[in-house]
Amino acid sequence: MKKFIWRLTLKLKRKSLLTQIIIFYVSSFLIVCSVLPLKLLIDLKFGEKNAGPDLGIGIGSWILIAIIAPIFETFLNQELPFLLLQNWNLTKNKYGIYILISAIIFGLCHTYSLQYVLFAFSIGLVLGYTYFFYSKTPKLAFWITALIHGLRNLTTFIIILFTNC
Repeated sequence: MKKFIWRLTLKLKRKSLLTQIIIFYVSSFLIVCSVLPLKLLIDLKFGEKNAGPDLGIGIGSWILIAIIAPIFETFLNQELPFLLLQNWNLTKNKYGIYILISAIIFGLCHTYSLQYVLFAFSIGLVLGYTYFFYSKTPKLAFWITALIHGLRNLTTFIIILFTNC
């Protein structure tokens, strides 16, 4: 795992900042495909219950989804675990563990349904890796992770808005 993370990191470091952001953003959608088989199994076993948060269409919803939630969740789910785990000798410099724990916390913060937890966990892997990727510059790590999270939320919100018309 560590070897894979370092190889990926070295390849991404050679890209421009904009290219990196685009790669992380697109990856946050592509990684969801990895949990689709589990979602289908859960749907077969328990029935389809993959609803997410019920938000209105007003400007307040856009601000909450695209700005406030990503900032709060980036602090709670990526920055705080990273800081705590880096200060604990047992997990210091074990970035794979950090990314996994960060993703688990992110998934458990989205308990609308079991399927939603799985989707959030997979997205949390990308967001955790994003934070780790920029962690040498903590402010950049926080804001890039929040930006990708916000763009992803906004894109999903727009897709849901147009499919429900």
